[in-house]
Amino acid sequence: MGTIGRAHPKILAILSIAVTVATLSGCLGQTGAQTAPDTIKVGAVVPLTGRYGSLGEQVRNGYELAFEAINRDGGVNVRQFGKKIPLELRLLDDESDPTKTVQREESLSAENVVAYLGGAGSDLHAAAAPIAEKNKTPYLGIAFALYSIHQQGLKYLFSPFPKSPGIAKMTFDLMDSLNPKPTKVAILAERTDWGGELRDLWKKEAQARGYQIVADEEYAPGAQDFSSQVLAVRNGGADALLALPTPPDGMAIIRQMKELDANVRFTFMIRAPDST
Repeated sequence: MGTIGRAHPKILAILSIAVTVATLSGCLGQTGAQTAPDTIKVGAVVPLTGRYGSLGEQVRNGYELAFEAINRDGGVNVRQFGKKIPLELRLLDDESDPTKTVQREESLSAENVVAYLGGAGSDLHAAAAPIAEKNKTPYLGIAFALYSIHQQGLKYLFSPFPKSPGIAKMTFDLMDSLNPKPTKVAILAERTDWGGELRDLWKKEAQARGYQIVADEEYAPGAQDFSSQVLAVRNGGADALLALPTPPDGMAIIRQMKELDANVRFTFMIRAPDST
């Protein structure tokens, strides 16, 4: 959805709210409420701490700005009651832990939220989306590029964010536009569902467009030592590096590339450049 690339998290947050609002009347009707509530509760589970903490902070800021803007205008129109009702954000930290994502989301269900807003990190979204499906509550997943989960027929999952096939294509569209164009590609893939998915798509694009894969490496999220992967990049003579690390992992990779003299002309890292 939208242009491929690093979309501003505040814009994505507002898009998420807009989709949520479209579902509110139906969800409120299911509760059997006869009188208008003071507020409409919307739940959000966001990684404010842990490896996705810096990304989650951006998401939280975007949600808060969006709620403030909507409530400044009186809230959202609810046809059932013929009036505007303010939104109330119930936001919890999952500490970048998928198990806690599930726990926090279930706890929000007990508060009768009408929709869930997701945080950041495809593995956290992948854990959250089935809970929303079970509870028949709309789930808005931003900062969520994993494509495979959208092939599972989930009816309550919405995600205004570019997916892996589009990201892979955009990556090589960009590389094709360079002059001189790189020819030898190294891939450093995080050992997660999204890491594996995007790694495979990058390799397919590289093969289709005549690039040579000279290093194809994986690493565990949160690793401290990337020297073996960096040496594979250096020894393969890569002139382009593709990776998708969280900011802490990305900083460690760049630092160790400098220490090991792994000079790559073109480096494309998703997530790592975000603020920490």
